[in-house]
Amino acid sequence: MNIHLKLYGVFRTAAKTNELVIEVAEKNPTVKSAITQLVSRKGFEDLRQLLLEEGSSDPRPNALIMVSGREINTLKGLETELNEGDELALLPVAHGG
Repeated sequence: MNIHLKLYGVFRTAAKTNELVIEVAEKNPTVKSAITQLVSRKGFEDLRQLLLEEGSSDPRPNALIMVSGREINTLKGLETELNEGDELALLPVAHGG
């Protein structure tokens, strides 16, 4: 299954792209599994450091995470299931003005 991923702010800078498509092999992928797959890619070490909370590997303290326009905490959090064609967006919570 293909998931369209959009990155904003420092996440875009760290990944050196603002969007990409990741293929997840799981039958019922979740936000957590898609993010885990994303940050384990070669060349995405800087993104992993910015996104994941040290010690817990939780991205929520550092990112607003949206699935097709809905914030994941209004859904099932990191366990929100993803469907073909969903757009996963990662927005940094800290930004400049």
